[in-house]
Amino acid sequence: MKNPWQDLQPGILKAISKDLLAHDFYWYVEARNNNQCLFYKIKDNNIELPKKNKLPSISYIKFLPASQDYKYLCVELQDKNYIDLFFEYCNLLIKASLEIEDEKVALNVFIKKAWRWQVLLSKTREKKLSEEKQKGLIGELFFLDNFLFPRFNKKISVENWFGPTGSKDFEFSKFQIEIKSKRSGSKPTISISSADQLEIIEGTKLFIAVFGIDKSDSKESFSVHDWCNKINDKIFNSNEPSVLGEFIKKLDEYGYSEDQDYSDEKWDIKEIIYYEVTDEFPKLVFDEISPAIAHVSYSIDMNQLTSFEIPKEELEDFLDVAQS
Repeated sequence: MKNPWQDLQPGILKAISKDLLAHDFYWYVEARNNNQCLFYKIKDNNIELPKKNKLPSISYIKFLPASQDYKYLCVELQDKNYIDLFFEYCNLLIKASLEIEDEKVALNVFIKKAWRWQVLLSKTREKKLSEEKQKGLIGELFFLDNFLFPRFNKKISVENWFGPTGSKDFEFSKFQIEIKSKRSGSKPTISISSADQLEIIEGTKLFIAVFGIDKSDSKESFSVHDWCNKINDKIFNSNEPSVLGEFIKKLDEYGYSEDQDYSDEKWDIKEIIYYEVTDEFPKLVFDEISPAIAHVSYSIDMNQLTSFEIPKEELEDFLDVAQS
């Protein structure tokens, strides 16, 4: 590794070649304690810098937004034992904005990449998602985007998404939502993965949304990567950008990594069927299962569920009331 800070005098900015970059990046050595830094100068004074508490928190890397005669974002290495990794990190952040001319968009991408790195430092990268997992994640992100974001703020919506780890995909105080994704036209069954997945919590309602999702070559189709980026951008461009870290963490728990290539796997949502789970809904009851049974999974024939099917508008009306 060629150390760009090696012969750099503290307090002096060293421009990174502008022939390669559309934005003003500099190598910098902090004068107080000689820490290595990446310095990102913002030329447009109308761009609002995120507050320090809205930026990633990494044990040996510090983010410092500041304004003097101009605005800047300084990324500072706190532990010199990690200088090789920090150099790689800086190059990753710079590369993320290489082909983006708009300065505000480039800054957003820079920070989004920084959040992603925070998660990758704390967890081992997962393998590429299977097709079944891709469809499952797309269904959950669609519901998040089309049903929850319009009614609840981004923070509440993301915090109540438990798909990767919970017994139900979305759990709010007044309702729960379980998302099921399958190939449209396939055997009309839905898989239940645990004894309590269809358990109705007293005083709440439980709904199931079944997505029929197929592979497609259409230009209007989207990959799981497209969906993740769409939600990423909506969160970052809202007034709640700090929620981005929580969202990325949950994607990581799901096993999704933006470094994997999903460009050749595009998906169309062909249909969505909605059900309300009542006491009469066909299901196993957790309290009636012997404690000797350690795990339960089963399938339900959708042909037997027509009396529990509800129109989309009924679910939307309920959510409108629930958020008020």
